[in-house]
Amino acid sequence: MAIKQMISLKIKYMDMNNLNENNRTRKSFFFLKHLSPALYLSAFLLFLPSANATEQLLDRIAAVVNNDIVMLSTVLQQAKRLKAAAPNIADKKLIKRALEQLVLIKVQVQHGKKLGIIVDDVMLNRTIEGIARQNNLSLASFRSALEKEGFKYGTFREEIRNRLIIDALKQRQSGGRSKISEQEVTDLIFSQATQLNKDAQYHLQDILISAPNGIPLPQFNSARNQAQQLRNQLLKQTNFATNGISTDDMGWKNVAELPLAYTRILSLMGVNEISPVVHDSKGFHILKLVEKRGGGQNLQLQVHARHILIADSSSKGLKKAKKISQQLQTGADFATLAKINSADTGSAVNGGDLGWATPSTYVPAFAAVVKKSPIKSISEPVKSKFGWHIIQVLERKQIDSSRDALRASAKAILSKKKSKDGYEIWLQGVRDDAFVEYRIKL
Repeated sequence: MAIKQMISLKIKYMDMNNLNENNRTRKSFFFLKHLSPALYLSAFLLFLPSANATEQLLDRIAAVVNNDIVMLSTVLQQAKRLKAAAPNIADKKLIKRALEQLVLIKVQVQHGKKLGIIVDDVMLNRTIEGIARQNNLSLASFRSALEKEGFKYGTFREEIRNRLIIDALKQRQSGGRSKISEQEVTDLIFSQATQLNKDAQYHLQDILISAPNGIPLPQFNSARNQAQQLRNQLLKQTNFATNGISTDDMGWKNVAELPLAYTRILSLMGVNEISPVVHDSKGFHILKLVEKRGGGQNLQLQVHARHILIADSSSKGLKKAKKISQQLQTGADFATLAKINSADTGSAVNGGDLGWATPSTYVPAFAAVVKKSPIKSISEPVKSKFGWHIIQVLERKQIDSSRDALRASAKAILSKKKSKDGYEIWLQGVRDDAFVEYRIKL
């Protein structure tokens, strides 16, 4: 793979960032020797001197941006890049697009510097060294490879410097602008529900409060209120049943067999959970997800445990821990002994209760016990770097952590989009306020 391709894959700096700082002060002949014949001709016709002029085509100022300039040679090199990515677009449009991209870069870099955003040589060198490593090259080899591909190393350094300034500017301007509500996250997941759940199968139970289409509004509202009250009642019960209303065991269903309203709700339901009230043409449904298979589940063990910590790793601490363990095994109250003896003051006030957690939350010795210890049995003293623990596992369960991952992913997508949209609106305002004088006609 050519180094040019590798750079585009590895560092993702935007093609619009091509700035040739040396061109600002250099007044040399520009022969366009690296441009395609078509682009050469377009550029020649666009910028052809008057008929009386005999001099060769010179590099010149294409635009003034506040107190800085964009050179024509830089515009044409940028147009060359755009041509490679979009060969079917007219050359004149590409040159116009290239010029506007370079103006936007100037505006952003200038604004970043005004805000005190500085990329020093140490940071720049570290970044370029990282790019070289990503391409499996030493810095010297990377520089040689760039030059072989037609990149001037000094120009490349300034492109990266500008990219870092712009990235820092985006981060600063977008900070705090992209608050995401839980409802926005839910709406995005619901909009993709069919695709997300396409490989899943669900074992469902359904309670229906009948309210078919066309019933009078008072009856409709009454049925909706009844369904909501029934759901609240079911959430407090251990069984999914109610007097006078039958529970329909729907068995196993594929996504294609379920109404879209069900599919959306199921995207965020876990096994044994009860759904919000779902409305369709038949009335108001309350669903229970009995089992699920397929659909990218990520089952994770969670444990509900409590402990008493003796913060003394010596034999004296072990002796005390054994004594407490024996008391518990003969019927002493765990919560009381935890409040009196445990050095973990955070859990001691709750009788040693640690709540629900994944075993990986704990130190290895503690985790090993909570994974395998029989439910409600009292462990022998377990040593960790904190001291001696007496542990009791109250409950275990498997949870599907894919829902949390799904919500996190949806939130990241929304945040990125909001940041991007907000930054682009802000940038347009900065661009409108900038002094830009075009010295070439397009």
